[in-house]
Amino acid sequence: MNFRHSMVRFVLFSVLWAGVHFQPATAQTQNIVSLQKQAKEGNADAQYELAKAYLSGTGVPKDSKQGVDWLRKAANLGNPAAELALAIMYRDGREQNIPKDPKQGLVWLWKSAGQNYAPAEYNLATLYRRGDQETGVLRKPHDAATWFRKAARQQGLNSQTSLQEMLQEGLISKQEANWKAPEPPTKPAEQVIVAKAENSKPFSLLEVEKGLQGGITCKRLATLVDKFKVDFSLSADLRQRLGRDGADDNLLATISASKGPS
Repeated sequence: MNFRHSMVRFVLFSVLWAGVHFQPATAQTQNIVSLQKQAKEGNADAQYELAKAYLSGTGVPKDSKQGVDWLRKAANLGNPAAELALAIMYRDGREQNIPKDPKQGLVWLWKSAGQNYAPAEYNLATLYRRGDQETGVLRKPHDAATWFRKAARQQGLNSQTSLQEMLQEGLISKQEANWKAPEPPTKPAEQVIVAKAENSKPFSLLEVEKGLQGGITCKRLATLVDKFKVDFSLSADLRQRLGRDGADDNLLATISASKGPS
């Protein structure tokens, strides 16, 4: 999809929606009753497919409310396509039962891109390439190139083209535009979080979330939290928020009991 002369808002809408457009093919070939059963049993992929069915009216009467409900369930279980769909819905306020909230949309976009989901990586890169006032994303060509390379390695032709365009515009170096080269190693999430904790400071909410999103297991993170404590109290909202990031019951209980000194 060519976005060279498009505004960011149009780009994000058109590209995201292209990536998550609720096409009926899967729903037509799969028994809807079976799909509903799997969705109710907690299968995130089935929940996403069922959301598409309700939102497109394929195999079931069109029902935006049920579609969005199933979409949320799938996204909360970490389905990257569902996360991306929510990102665009919040970004544009497309569905009447999802209020327009670009910053909340950005949260879901980050979650989806964080799972190496190429369409989300591409759209996050697009935001960094142009900058966006509504979401507060600053124009950062080098960060854009990083996310474009991630998507480009997954046969993302749009991302490959974008890298070449940015190179021609003098925004990035040849090395940054080379998506075929391996990405330079980054510091593992656990090294970062342990280094912070070893300064004798309790973990912040952001650091706990980064640990979860960076691949640290709940068991390992619970051990670290038990040792170094946290600087926040676990409210019902935060419990739900961390649960969406992948925190299990044991980790949540450890966090609840580990509030550090004020």
